[in-house]
Amino acid sequence: MEQLTVLLVLMALDTGGAETHVVSLARQLKKEGVRVLVASRGGKLTKELTASGIEHFTFPLDSKTPRSLLVSVRGLTKLVREYGVDLIHAHARIPAWVSQWVSYFTGCPYITTSHGIYSTSWGMGFLTAWGSKIIAVSEDVKEHLIKNFKVKPERIYVIPNGIDLDKFDPGVDTSEIQKELGLEPQDLKIVYVSRLMGARGEIALRLIEAMPEIASSYQGVKLLVVGEGDKLEAIKEQAEGCNRALNGRRVIVTGARLDTHTLMGLADVAVGVGRVALEAMALKKPVIIAGEAGFMGVLTPENFNSGMKHNFSGRGSAEKTGSVNLAASIKRLLASPDWRRELGEFGRRAVEEYFSIKSMTRRVMDVYRKVLEEVK
Repeated sequence: MEQLTVLLVLMALDTGGAETHVVSLARQLKKEGVRVLVASRGGKLTKELTASGIEHFTFPLDSKTPRSLLVSVRGLTKLVREYGVDLIHAHARIPAWVSQWVSYFTGCPYITTSHGIYSTSWGMGFLTAWGSKIIAVSEDVKEHLIKNFKVKPERIYVIPNGIDLDKFDPGVDTSEIQKELGLEPQDLKIVYVSRLMGARGEIALRLIEAMPEIASSYQGVKLLVVGEGDKLEAIKEQAEGCNRALNGRRVIVTGARLDTHTLMGLADVAVGVGRVALEAMALKKPVIIAGEAGFMGVLTPENFNSGMKHNFSGRGSAEKTGSVNLAASIKRLLASPDWRRELGEFGRRAVEEYFSIKSMTRRVMDVYRKVLEEVK
């Protein structure tokens, strides 16, 4: 069989769950013998791709202005023809809309991955295109596509985003980053990694609000907030106020980092949603699911299936994320090192069983094969 050439298309390559997933998918596809091309606006993660020998092409795929859309359609059409692309795999609405037209002009089939719950407003509906097959990252995303976008169930494949178990290894060396951040081995560390925009930035603010209550019981506790976005300055300001009130450097705001696996390796307690939760589990960290969609609390074997159905987002929970429930859940975990260890072991086993990048990539490749067989 001739080598398969796949073009992965996304808005940008800045830090984020979907972006990190595409980088991991691209690397694993290459290991499986696929020729991989990636197109996006570019960003911090571009170097990781090129370091792996994967070609990246820059187009304004994060913009829905008529000019940007035209530039992207023309550019990707040329790219598909020049490189003999067999299939396009789009990872967001604008890239999917562009891919639809590239497919029309070239005959190259395209599929999409739906990474979350999309708006059904008329304006966004105009930019919605799905392709011949759709990968949904969780069961509730599949249900959303069927109910709100009238997608036929047989076109949808539920394949969670995969985690690179070699990179997210519990044995990761954190000594250098511990020195860099001025942390002591005995410090109890809470780590929150997220894109600090909108509602997710608000979660960071609620965590900082929770710190006085947590610190009243645990004097050596530290909170690390990792990420960037429009709430970053407000988060830094609130962190400074918290540190003054607690007479010490209790909240550390790192900004955007590419070594999030090492930072998460520091955690005694991880707070996050989606891919971040899975990465923390792979590192054997106990996880609190706290998102803009809802507050699940500590992820345990008992609520794991519900968490998986909702992509560990907090969807499905009637409880909102706030400083009170965050503080209570964190204190419960900090009170029991044995429980934290048990949850960490469970989390690693669950990721190995359900979410390894190797098995997820092979399932994605099965979808590619089905599409290509149908267009023969």
